[in-house]
Amino acid sequence: MSAKTDNTFEKKMARLQEIVAALESGDLPLEKGMALYKEGAACSRYCREQLDKARHELEIWQDGQARPLESRPVASSGLNAEEEAE
Repeated sequence: MSAKTDNTFEKKMARLQEIVAALESGDLPLEKGMALYKEGAACSRYCREQLDKARHELEIWQDGQARPLESRPVASSGLNAEEEAE
């Protein structure tokens, strides 16, 4: 696989989930656990940067003008508070 294919948000997020599951199992030698932790931190940083970029690029057109996207609180179910109330 090329480096470009490996560096998608979805692939990094999936890898991060694999790493978390492996670390939570507690069955790893120290060296392997440390290596996975470092890789997970890099995946997390990449995903955070991509989310930050996306957040800055999103705009909503209202009344003919571009306005920044307003964030809404997210409930524990993953829905925003308005969706959860429905």
